[in-house]
Amino acid sequence: FRLIEQYAGGAKPLNKPVQRLWLQSMTPQAIRDGFDRLRSDEQMRPLADAARSRSEADWLVGINGTRAMTAFNSRDGGFFLTTVGRVQTPTLAIVVEREEKIRAFRSRDYWEIHGTFGAQAGQYPGKWFDPAFKKPTGEGADAEQKADRLWDEASAQAIAQAVRGQPATVSEESKPTTQASGLLYDLTSLQREANGRFGFSAKTTLALAQSLYEKHKALTYPRTDSRALPEDYLPTVRDTFAVLAASPMGHLAPYAKQALEQGYIKPTKRVFDNSKVSDHFAIIPTLQTPSGLSEAEQKLYDLVVRRFLAVFFPSAEFQVTTRITTVKLPTVEHHFKTEGKVLVKPGWMAIYGKEAADEVADAKEGDKGQNLVAVAAGERVRTEQAEVKPLKTRPPARYSEATLLGAMEGAGKLVDDDELRSAMQEKGLGTPATRAAVIEGLLTEKYMLRDGRELIPTAKAFQLMTLLRGLGVEELSKPELTGEWEYKLSQMERGQLSRAAFMQEIAAMTEHMVKKAKEYDRDTVPGNYATLHTPCP
Repeated sequence: FRLIEQYAGGAKPLNKPVQRLWLQSMTPQAIRDGFDRLRSDEQMRPLADAARSRSEADWLVGINGTRAMTAFNSRDGGFFLTTVGRVQTPTLAIVVEREEKIRAFRSRDYWEIHGTFGAQAGQYPGKWFDPAFKKPTGEGADAEQKADRLWDEASAQAIAQAVRGQPATVSEESKPTTQASGLLYDLTSLQREANGRFGFSAKTTLALAQSLYEKHKALTYPRTDSRALPEDYLPTVRDTFAVLAASPMGHLAPYAKQALEQGYIKPTKRVFDNSKVSDHFAIIPTLQTPSGLSEAEQKLYDLVVRRFLAVFFPSAEFQVTTRITTVKLPTVEHHFKTEGKVLVKPGWMAIYGKEAADEVADAKEGDKGQNLVAVAAGERVRTEQAEVKPLKTRPPARYSEATLLGAMEGAGKLVDDDELRSAMQEKGLGTPATRAAVIEGLLTEKYMLRDGRELIPTAKAFQLMTLLRGLGVEELSKPELTGEWEYKLSQMERGQLSRAAFMQEIAAMTEHMVKKAKEYDRDTVPGNYATLHTPCP
């Protein structure tokens, strides 16, 4: 529309009044509300500037960078298409960096000691640990060092042998803890969850959410980076709960009814916060109950509705017990830790069917998520078994789409904490709406392959990264730098940075990148190459 208006005026601008219709959902009522509150063209100009600058920056970097790198790679004959992109290449750098860590990883053996202790009321497990252990910090610290790991088998066997059949004393501490539900979904968190639960690709999730928004009018606008709702949205939320309570979704309607009856829907800052609402708010169900959904659409709709209900429900309450069993020998003491985490009140977890204590988050066999056998005060227990378990350190996991989306959001820094993630969002790679297309682009260009849920970089990806690092084009090989560009675009959206200043910086960066490729005069590009042991015949 802007282009039509721009060209219709010819040399001088048209200067006709323009108003903008801004919609959050496609229901008839939301469209009427949108027409009642039309926005002025001036109000929307910073957003238009940012969108145009993002598009032009992608084009400038993409077309010049791709030509420069293709020309460089084709210097000695042939044609070697080498595509680069302002967001695509730094995203690839994240995946390649992880693969390099996996290849360089050397597995080490370590041992754990698992004990079984007999009390009057029954048996309980415990794991040996060193209470004096301090986690190493600083440069070059070994992240694999942990309090419950022993690095030589002889020591582990000696401890196990020494404690078998010995009496032990018990001390324990029990305290209540709570766990709140996750925040409402933005597009990236919805894509991550759908990939983890159902194996949907980011592209599939976006297409399904778009269909639920446009065709079925069942969800609000999906291409959002906000996880909060406007502060005046409380009445709409109550109406949505009433619709869900009367809906044919038998597995969720009772919870919507319960929330209305118990008065769970309150104006909390965690959900309603204008400062955390950008152009669009979090993805929530609309007042329209959908019908005729495909199986995949139903799964995604279900996911959004569950989170929408859960965010208003009380926190889940646990009783966490930490038990230390001490075996005192004449010269030394050995300590074993047991942790029990029992779900006391399910709260929001009931919506996900987590009624049982053995389904507690972070439950591990013989460690957490269990009811502990009671031990009377002052009771001495007996070490009935002590078993040495041989284990190996494991390399970092390859990225899946879910974890890569998280890494893109933090510009290469994997951030799991919801509050921290929202602070990092402005410096992420790409926007929620474009991340799926970036990942798909890398797969199409054969820079990455999908293997099950894992994303594996190809030889072509390593070749490109070696080239960019060798030429010193850090702008495309360092994700944090692209994160800074995204931050500048978000400043422009808020009217804090001019379009001209941003485009000037992008042009300078593009010139620098092309110059590096043009002026490189050595025969080889420095890199971490493999040495072939067999001479060429």
